[in-house]
Amino acid sequence: MLCVIGDLVEDVVVRLSQSIVPGSDSPAVIDRRLGGSAANVAVAAAAAGCATRFIGRVGDDLLGAQLVEQLEDAEVDARVQHGRGRTGSVVVLVEVDGERTMLPDRAASTQLRDVDASSVDGVTWLHVPAYSLCAEPIGTTTRALARHVRRRWGRISVDVSSVAVVRQFGVDAFADALRELQPDVVFANAPEAELVRALGLPLLVVKRGADPVELVHGDGRTEQVAVDAVDGVRDTTGAGDAFAGGYLVALLGGAETTQAAAAGAVAAATVLRANSVDPE
Repeated sequence: MLCVIGDLVEDVVVRLSQSIVPGSDSPAVIDRRLGGSAANVAVAAAAAGCATRFIGRVGDDLLGAQLVEQLEDAEVDARVQHGRGRTGSVVVLVEVDGERTMLPDRAASTQLRDVDASSVDGVTWLHVPAYSLCAEPIGTTTRALARHVRRRWGRISVDVSSVAVVRQFGVDAFADALRELQPDVVFANAPEAELVRALGLPLLVVKRGADPVELVHGDGRTEQVAVDAVDGVRDTTGAGDAFAGGYLVALLGGAETTQAAAAGAVAAATVLRANSVDPE
């Protein structure tokens, strides 16, 4: 079983029709959807037929209840705390050229605590976005659950997730967290990869958009895996998480690393195509 620990929030995707006009109206198409890196990975993995568990926290509000219901509808085993406060949201500004600006309010997500270790019993692979390591008390909770999984011979993956988040947390502190978790696989886009490339990770999977995926092995060997082009990409939100989900499901199914990267690229392409359709 795959388990993912982290954020379950609402993504409010604002797709601009033109450049923002300061102090006046700027036409846009607005879409609200389930979000959070961890939740996105869980949904992608479940869609690929993998038994998947999600551990996280939402607020004691209607939005939180709706997001948990959506997660369960996606056939994810949702182990979600409902705590005081509000459920998180992320506003994603997508400019005309496709550039994204994220405005996160993680709210209750970071307050994940007091999770019994039995919640990860039976888990053979634990996936952890950097968001789950770079705040408290969720960071302490995540590391404790990771140690429990590792003691039972489970494997672990980490997604670097955000250059800004890691730098605010501290690059050295994040490197220490990776050394503690000893992940089998680390996912990153090209800028994120530069923060961890020198750590000698067992496997660094570098997502590079339309360019080939780069697999950097601990012995210094590198491999390139071509990805199919997706025309008319307008919004890349969630594509990297879908890649991780597709990759991990393939790996758990016995695929080689290059085959897993190809499967991840297919999952990402599915999200990119869906994001290019305007909501009704």
